[in-house]
Amino acid sequence: MGKENKQANPAAVENKPATPEVIQHICLSRIVCNSFNPRKYRTEEDLDELTKSIVNFGIIQPIMLRVKDEKYEIVCGERRYRASLMAERSTIQAIIKEYSDAEAMEICILENLQRRDINPVEEAVSFGKLMEVREYAIEDLVKQFGKTDKYIRSRLQLRNLTDEISRLLVKEEITLSVALELARFCPDIQKDVYEKHLSATDSYSWKHLQAKEFRRLLENGYSADLSNYEFDQSDCKACPFNSSVYDLFADGNCGNCQKIDCLRYKQAEYMATEATKLLSERANTGVCVVPNSFASAEVVGHLSDAGHEIYEMVASRLPVEPQKPEPERFESESDYKMAEASYEASLQQYRSHSEHIETMLEQGKAQLLVDVSRRKPELCYRVVPETESRQAEEGDTVERLRNQDRRNREIAIEKGVEEVKRYVKENAIPAKDFSPREQELLYFIMLSFLRKENYGKFGMNTGQALTDEEKMTLIACRSIEQENAIRRDFIIHGLSQASGNCLRSHLLLEFAAIHFPDKVTQVKMQYNETYKKRHEKIEARIRELEPFNNENTEEAVTVPEEQPAEPRPVPEPVVTEEEETVTPGTFDDPDMDDIPLYPGLPEQARIGEIPEEEEDLPDIIYEEFAD
Repeated sequence: MGKENKQANPAAVENKPATPEVIQHICLSRIVCNSFNPRKYRTEEDLDELTKSIVNFGIIQPIMLRVKDEKYEIVCGERRYRASLMAERSTIQAIIKEYSDAEAMEICILENLQRRDINPVEEAVSFGKLMEVREYAIEDLVKQFGKTDKYIRSRLQLRNLTDEISRLLVKEEITLSVALELARFCPDIQKDVYEKHLSATDSYSWKHLQAKEFRRLLENGYSADLSNYEFDQSDCKACPFNSSVYDLFADGNCGNCQKIDCLRYKQAEYMATEATKLLSERANTGVCVVPNSFASAEVVGHLSDAGHEIYEMVASRLPVEPQKPEPERFESESDYKMAEASYEASLQQYRSHSEHIETMLEQGKAQLLVDVSRRKPELCYRVVPETESRQAEEGDTVERLRNQDRRNREIAIEKGVEEVKRYVKENAIPAKDFSPREQELLYFIMLSFLRKENYGKFGMNTGQALTDEEKMTLIACRSIEQENAIRRDFIIHGLSQASGNCLRSHLLLEFAAIHFPDKVTQVKMQYNETYKKRHEKIEARIRELEPFNNENTEEAVTVPEEQPAEPRPVPEPVVTEEEETVTPGTFDDPDMDDIPLYPGLPEQARIGEIPEEEEDLPDIIYEEFAD
């Protein structure tokens, strides 16, 4: 990239000694396709249309060939060649010229880039091949095709896409902006995003997201901003898991790390090294970590193994010396004097606070700690409780050692759980029968969505909150009735989020009809009736407006004399299989599947209250249209 175009450019190719362009009829069986054509995505409809044109009118523009290995290789016109095969023609009109491999590739690519229907992926491949084979620079591409530098670079970035993501872009299932966001990530992450978030077409798919929201989800779930870390990042600059490697627009920024395990290891190593330096500066210095903080289990475990005491607490930060104001940064002498006075007061307070902490440290009433909860180790302190001071004076360290041992055990469990969690999430489960224990685990998860109406079936109080241990006890001896309650409440939880006319709404109605058929029938009839009334009013207004619209047409309209309305027969009641009497309407009943119903169910279903029926809107009288 950035090299000068030292080899023949398209203009130089065409300025070769002119040879007569003799159109020949070449047998299709002697023609082979080239391997460098960037156009890989063709639709059947496109070829069918061209095939019909060839059948009716023949080949309008000859294809271009070159001799290679006793065959004719296509330089330009592969689409016309394939359509001729489909049209069952035996020969095709062609012009045969002599080109080297590089020249043939360049002409083929340039010919395709000039087409209007070329897609971004094919453009990316074409630009890339021109840079690799013909040594085009980005500046050459900008001049050759009249595109901006940003346009060329964005297309080149699409070469990082995996085949699955490229197909989505070609089919326009994702936008170009979303594809460019994915192009900044390594192939492994693109594959994971495709399988988990883009391969499906349900409402949870990321296909419908805007590029800004798509980027946020990608960076939060698959990367970490390296600028937030202090460890030596010299090895990260050329790492294939650094987003800046894939980003042609990177302007020297650190990028985002896409290999979280490696990042955690390097950060833990850095934190442990820096914390050890601080710990070695003064004796009797411990380590603290804020509960549920950023600190990794690897850092805490390393320091614990080294024999340092670990305190799980929020420690107090050491006072920070204030900065002396600089006269040149103030507009007036009075402002500087005020800042200097404030500085002197803050400096006096800092010295007093520091002396007080130092005295407490000397007396054993405070202890220095190294906080490893943040991105960088930081010195802080804690006030030593009186009970702990007495134990230290008496030399009783047994309890402290036991506490340390308990913490070491917790760290070992935490590290093991995290390791297994990552492995399970990243690997496919071996194919085998669903075990009884897995059944219990499934019911354990679904029990969290149990509705209070069913608490009594498990001997629970309405306001009771079960612990995980209590849930496992209930699941271990569950009955059929309890299983049904758990599963149905889980279904209600999943479907009750539905709204409007969607598949989930219809599944909700179907589920409700199984258990409350009368109520669902009542709801459908109620809202069908409401719709019919409003429909009739709208139709009546349309009929009122139609004569007025007809009067304003350019052609005269003959209005027939009004005919007396014939009496409409009263329909006979229809008895359905359920022995319900239904009076047919004056027009076809609307299909309930096409009407977005409010998913109301009886109160015991806990899916929603049935709203009161809205009052009919009053008829609107258009006075200006009155006779």
